[in-house]
This record gives sequence, C-alpha cells and structure tokens, in this order.
Amino acid sequence: MRWAGAQRDVLGGDLEGHVDLGALSSLTHLYALGPLEGARGEVSIFAGVPSIARIDGGEVVTAATWHARACFLVWAQVPAWAERAVDAGVGSLDELERRATALAADAGLDLERPWPFRVRGTALRATLHVLDKRDGLPHDPERHEAAKVRRMLERVSIELVAFHSRHHHGIFTPKASNVHAHLWTGDGRISGHLDAIELLPGALLGVPAPGWRQ
Repeated sequence: MRWAGAQRDVLGGDLEGHVDLGALSSLTHLYALGPLEGARGEVSIFAGVPSIARIDGGEVVTAATWHARACFLVWAQVPAWAERAVDAGVGSLDELERRATALAADAGLDLERPWPFRVRGTALRATLHVLDKRDGLPHDPERHEAAKVRRMLERVSIELVAFHSRHHHGIFTPKASNVHAHLWTGDGRISGHLDAIELLPGALLGVPAPGWRQ
C-alpha cells in the first residue's frame, strides 16, 4: 500500500491536486481513493478503472478518466482477493469493519499495518457523499462538512473498496475512524465516499489473498 498527501492537510485548507492520477495509470490491479482537487469531487479506482465523481445540476455524475488530480490518495495493487460470503446481512459500516478485520486476521495479514478490503453485493441502503466546494472561502473542517452532497441508494448492486489502518487517522482515514471507503454502483453510474451501508445477505467480502505484500 502507498499514499500521498493527507486528509488533515485538506481540512487545514490545502486543496491542491498533489497526486496526478495519470502517473498511476499503468499500474495493474489498482485500487485507490481520495478527494478530487479543489474538494470538487471524489476519486475512486476499482481494479484499474477510474471513476471521478462530481456534482452537476444537483446530480452525481462520473467519468472514467485518468486526467484528474487528488488532494490526497491511498492506493494498493491487489491481483487476487480471498473472499468470503457474508451469510447474514450487515447493518453498519462498523459491523462491516469488524467482519473485515476477522477475515484479515484469518488470512494472516498484520493488523497493525494498513490493508485494503473489498465488498461486492447488494446494498439494502447506502449513503455516500461527493464533495462539491463552491464557496471560494478558506477551507476548514466546518466548510468541508458543508461541501458534502449526500445521496442515499436503496437495493442496488454495489462494489466498495476500503482502506483500513489503526495508525493513519487524519492521513488517509478520517480522524475518528480506522476505515476510509468508497463505493460505486454495479452500472458504474454513481460513485463516491461511503458514509453508511446496510448489506443484504450473500455479499462477498474480500481481503488480499495470501502472498500480497503489505
């Protein structure tokens, strides 16, 4: 796993595009996420496919382009996933973190180091946001929150990628969380930063397969 820039710098007012996605376009099996420069969107990459989400006319729109820059970005190359079906539903992102952590431990990952996980399934409900800063004012935590445009999805096929760390709060995970996750819909039309999720039974939860280098 690698990362560049930091969430705390964004909240401190640095909205520059420090990470050029084009520089990563040749990497195989790439998964990544972060905020778009200017806090005007979200950057997600799923299995080497970029999804740049913005707000246009009040709606979430996405583009599959490498011609974008992120304020900060966390990424990993994962050629294979060790997946487990989640027989029961998942009621929250916290519950999903607990299940992912148990699977990571079973797979032999070092839980004190960062690691990614993935989910493919159907969301009963999911709430995501896309940053859309338009005030032109110096950025801070309050204005960051105000820039979030939230949308709720119901009974939709989704894939999410998340990065977990106990030691990188304010860098690539939020200040009070071990997890930073992005989601996109099965049709690729909507993506963004995941705030909350309820999963129907049968979702596939995956962590990097044995042999992946942390």
